[in-house]
Amino acid sequence: MDDASLRERIRALVFAAPALSEALASGSFRSVFKGRGMDFEALREYEATDDALRMDWNATARFGRPFVKTYKDDRDLTLYLIVDESRSMDFGAGRAKRETAALAASLLAYACSLNGIRVGALFFGGAAAMDGRAPASGPGAARALMERLAAGPASAAGPASAGSDLGAAMTAASSILKRRSLVLVVSDFMCSGYALPLALLARRNDVAALRVHDRLDAAPPSLGFSLRSADAESGARRLVTPRSAAYRRERERWAKAARLEWLVALSAAKVPYLEMDSSTDPVEALIAFFGRRRSA
Repeated sequence: MDDASLRERIRALVFAAPALSEALASGSFRSVFKGRGMDFEALREYEATDDALRMDWNATARFGRPFVKTYKDDRDLTLYLIVDESRSMDFGAGRAKRETAALAASLLAYACSLNGIRVGALFFGGAAAMDGRAPASGPGAARALMERLAAGPASAAGPASAGSDLGAAMTAASSILKRRSLVLVVSDFMCSGYALPLALLARRNDVAALRVHDRLDAAPPSLGFSLRSADAESGARRLVTPRSAAYRRERERWAKAARLEWLVALSAAKVPYLEMDSSTDPVEALIAFFGRRRSA
């Protein structure tokens, strides 16, 4: 998909955004989209539809019947996107991972803007330094962010980078966000060293992870000749034989190990997640994701 086609796809998401906006407004993604703030308001008796995690056990033990905590409404919510623009995101069979990430992030940003939620972003992994967008409200701000997502990294043709530092991006987001926000990390997570920054980010914010992957990550095309390849991010060169059984097993083991590391980090930080590939419809996937969170 070329840049012009990607821009057209992103602009078309404006018409699909109201359906996701409705799911966000009526959903309960760790209570952020219900407007529950972090300030304690009062106690009331437990009802069948309440989240048991909000139970106040001291009051329950004192009065002999279950009580839950309620919180003041927070009308000034923020969605903050951490978007991977490293060169591994340009890879993909059919639709590149960067394009899938741009479609999903654009849809969520515009849907949130329809609910009055401020939207900001931090882009990392390109040849240039991290590129931040301060949270702003309104469809106009969301459209500007969508254009940035469609454009991709400004210096994509620059020299090879040393790889994407997802942990540094999470640490930067932790320092930028001064109040509790919803943070969506959009990446292929083809790196290491982000488990602790993710846990620290999730302590102060409601974090979700969107992993964008591709079937070729684990199963490269079975070409009948050897070739010299270069790592998309580090620039390290290597002679590979795609049809080699040993090489294909190595790639498969590496992909499984990277996904396992990702799942372990998410489990430790108690972060919910969603996975997409080039065949995924971002509209259906995001609506289904928030629907699951609502009924969980």
